[in-house]
Amino acid sequence: MGENKKIKLWALVMLIFVPTFNFTNIASNAVYLGATAIPSWVIVSVLYFLPLCGVIAEMASFNKDKDGGIYTWVEQAIGEKWAFISTWSYFIGILFYLQMVFSRIPVAASWALLGRNVFTDSNAYLLPILSIFICIAMTYIATIGVSKFSKLADFGGKFTLAATVIFVVMAVVGYFNGTPSATEFSVESVVPKFNVSYFSTFSWLLFAVSGSEVAGTYIKQTENPKKTFPKAMVIATILIALSYILGSVAVQLIASPDVLESAGIKDAGYVVYSIVANNFGINGKIVVQIYAAIFLVTSIAAYIIWMESPIRAMFGEVPKGTFPEFLVKKREDGTLVNALWVQCAILIVLIAIPLFGLKSIDAFFKLLTDLSALTVVIPYIILMFAYMSFRKNNKDIDFKFFKSDVLAYTMSGIALVLSCTGFLGAGLDYVVGSSGTEAILQIVKTYGGPLILIAMGLVIRYISQKSYNKSNKGRLEDKKKAV
Repeated sequence: MGENKKIKLWALVMLIFVPTFNFTNIASNAVYLGATAIPSWVIVSVLYFLPLCGVIAEMASFNKDKDGGIYTWVEQAIGEKWAFISTWSYFIGILFYLQMVFSRIPVAASWALLGRNVFTDSNAYLLPILSIFICIAMTYIATIGVSKFSKLADFGGKFTLAATVIFVVMAVVGYFNGTPSATEFSVESVVPKFNVSYFSTFSWLLFAVSGSEVAGTYIKQTENPKKTFPKAMVIATILIALSYILGSVAVQLIASPDVLESAGIKDAGYVVYSIVANNFGINGKIVVQIYAAIFLVTSIAAYIIWMESPIRAMFGEVPKGTFPEFLVKKREDGTLVNALWVQCAILIVLIAIPLFGLKSIDAFFKLLTDLSALTVVIPYIILMFAYMSFRKNNKDIDFKFFKSDVLAYTMSGIALVLSCTGFLGAGLDYVVGSSGTEAILQIVKTYGGPLILIAMGLVIRYISQKSYNKSNKGRLEDKKKAV
């Protein structure tokens, strides 16, 4: 990759911003949490997202010559086996996430073109069919290379940021100009009730801010990575945290909990844009269409990054023999074309199975989805442990987000605790309400699922390495005989 194609500062900021920030997360959590979403976003931003980004900035800066992302960071700190476990669980979690999100693209396109969602119950059967074609198209774009799709992320990210700022400003100006708040703010409505329902929803807020780690796999493609990457992480962290916090305040000003709930999780983000426009006498449908068009472009960029970056983390830096050579083969720019198309084939199978009514196979894949629900949490837990070891064994690093060791251990320790409690809390959605044998089964699937899938990964790794070592031994013996 030539120097002119290197990723510059703001393009990298948007590569971090786009997969991490999603206005839909603000609207959907407002549906679940009401006004308590505001202090919840503050807590998540300060005590979880800030430490996470600091950890990533330090470890990525130290490993600036490697493009394995989370694999490289963990491997350098606590060893190859933990690096494999973290990236395998990360890869599996994202894989099953991807097979569920492609259907959002046609919905966003519908809002952008028509100002409404045409994929209601009668037309919902079209979504998986369209998702297959979208998956293929996005995989192709991902194979073109990060220098190309980073431009899409840069474009969509900046417009998303602008749309969010405009929304917040309009909501606040409208309030001070006499438009009453749609949500009643009081100590009782804002202070969270720390019950099971809140705990389970709050846990998902933690993982709504995940995504900043994906940029770590592009550090070798970054212009002057030693300076650019840490600076981009700091800027992106501030932008994302403020967008979530201020966006949450604005949504509460614009729409009451009843309005948000009636709109539903999928459409709440579009509805609030329509309301804020109507409050100013602007055509709400047109505003929603503009927002949906921006959201459409940004979503495409985000999902491409989610498809490409975990592949780099999983297959980019692993030792020879961990996976078949076909999967780890990469181009000069680091793109793993073969692995991307294999992932595409797996995703198509996951999306298509329900279309054929094959109940037994469909049930198996649904089981895999249930087992993988919390696997994406595991890498963050491991990463925090790795960071503590990293700071202990590397005293003179060039870039320190946390200037003192005490602050570094304290903040990463808090993030570690929140990651662990998030793992516990996020699973409560699946367990609460069950009883007897069903409750036990749900607990095993939800909390044991990640462990089962990690064990499967370790078995695959063991078999692949054994086969590789045996093959290499055979080649050496053949060479000796030839001599």
